[in-house]
Amino acid sequence: MKTVNNTLGKLTFLVLLLVILLISNGGYTMFFAPWISITMLLYAVRQLSVIKGFLLACVLLVIATLFQNSEILPFPFLMYALIMAPYGLIAAIPYLIDSFFSKNRNTFLHTLIFPTALVLIEYISSQFLPYGSWGHIAYTQQSQNVLLQSVSVFGMGYITFLIGWFASIINWILIQELQWVKVKKGILIYSATIGLTLGYGSYRLLFQKSNAKTIRIASISAIDNLRIYDNNFYGLNLEGGKEKFKKQALDLNQNLIERSIQEAKAGAKIVFWAEGNALVLKEDENKLYESASLVAKENEIYLGAAVAVIDPTNDKPLENKFVLFDPKGKKTIDYWKVIPVPGGEAAMSNIKGSTIQKLKTPYGIIGSAICFDMDFPQYLKQAKGTDIMLVPSNDWKGIDPIHTNMAKFRALEQGFNLVRQTSFGLSAGFNYTGETLSEMDHFTANSKVLITQLPTKGTTTVYSLIGDIFIYYCLLMFIVVIVKLKKLPIAKRKENELD
Repeated sequence: MKTVNNTLGKLTFLVLLLVILLISNGGYTMFFAPWISITMLLYAVRQLSVIKGFLLACVLLVIATLFQNSEILPFPFLMYALIMAPYGLIAAIPYLIDSFFSKNRNTFLHTLIFPTALVLIEYISSQFLPYGSWGHIAYTQQSQNVLLQSVSVFGMGYITFLIGWFASIINWILIQELQWVKVKKGILIYSATIGLTLGYGSYRLLFQKSNAKTIRIASISAIDNLRIYDNNFYGLNLEGGKEKFKKQALDLNQNLIERSIQEAKAGAKIVFWAEGNALVLKEDENKLYESASLVAKENEIYLGAAVAVIDPTNDKPLENKFVLFDPKGKKTIDYWKVIPVPGGEAAMSNIKGSTIQKLKTPYGIIGSAICFDMDFPQYLKQAKGTDIMLVPSNDWKGIDPIHTNMAKFRALEQGFNLVRQTSFGLSAGFNYTGETLSEMDHFTANSKVLITQLPTKGTTTVYSLIGDIFIYYCLLMFIVVIVKLKKLPIAKRKENELD
């Protein structure tokens, strides 16, 4: 009977663990879930041999990853599984690393191995995998704005570290059999770290938020019944005839122009369109720009035309651009999307080497990036010193509102204010503390126009100055802890001391 009860208890634990894992990231995230699931999974893995523990982590994390992202990637299941399963396998590596150091778990010093490994593996994978920072643990905390202020100092890896360290601390406390005398110093150290983190976050939200003047920005998405394609430029073809396409594109673009004029008359000083919402053949591109230039000049506004330029003569026919005209009608930014989404968009995109372009204006320094570009923190380091980021975007139902909430992390990191205008998703304005200033959901809004009063002055963040120093610190800490644990005498390892 005892064996049966023991087996039932283990199965119940694993089922509960899997359920919490399912809501620990991706489309079904609850912010508290990763704190619990990572702790439980670390405990479960440690009860097994190295190989069995790693296999358990792989199975659970692959299942969880496939579930978490099931609405995010609209691919056939086999293709979807081949893309996403490796992410689950990579997520299991920190647990494997922790398993290699099982003999030293009674020391508090050992609690640093798992969180540093978690940070390092996550950072490395985000540098080399095609979807950038998608799936980063820090994104699960997007609703916790006090905690998020730490991103402005140490970047997203710091939040991953806090969650991983929490898991390691809880498991260490269990090893100490919950004896207060043995664990109180460790609890106080972690509590102090969290306290200082939240204290800084509260201070920044209260005393370092922008008091700068604001500017009225109108960002516009195309009206659905004027779209030539169901979702932007996907499924591009001219089978209906070139002239028919040109007529439809003219109607679409003229509507964007007219609505831009309306918003300018309503007081907007900056007007821009969602990603690729204007469609034009390469041969007609300059005509569109002439119209946009004239509108900017006559209405004395900055007008950002987000255009999908189609060149049927090119093997890669899509030029995904953001072109900004100043109040004199001069073209001041000509930005090409740098990182197209892997798959259909990447296959059809003509990419021109491009960097984030900045424009000094009476309203601050304006910069721009397009949609998926914002998912790469390394690339967005170029935006340092920008006050206002205009981010034309295009999503789909499965990543609404996840993708927009990811963008605000770039504002926290680099200290700019941003407006992300998103067709088929959530449009929103954020200041550099991550506070939401405006929002509009494409699927519920009628006007498809977002109005944002955006601060005209950004800030210089610690992270924009020091970059990924915290990641390098984790690498150093990982090495030092391992070396120090190896040097500890056997007798010392058996003591339950912090040092």
